[in-house]
Amino acid sequence: MRESKRKYLEEYEKYKDINIQLNEVYSKKSRTTEKVEIIEIDEESEMARIKNLRTEVLTTKTLHWCRKNLIKD
Repeated sequence: MRESKRKYLEEYEKYKDINIQLNEVYSKKSRTTEKVEIIEIDEESEMARIKNLRTEVLTTKTLHWCRKNLIKD
């Protein structure tokens, strides 16, 4: 197994039990003043639509990214 794949799997295991809730407000870990809301979760494809509450911009992120980079307010 490649080193990058092994690191990803270790990271995935670390964050997989963090529960992401629909219609909840979260802060980005890297910029805690930046607030986002989870507006849609697709469990099948493991993707989420998030809305930046300051800019109103919608983006699509993986659930892994959300678990790793967002903290609940």
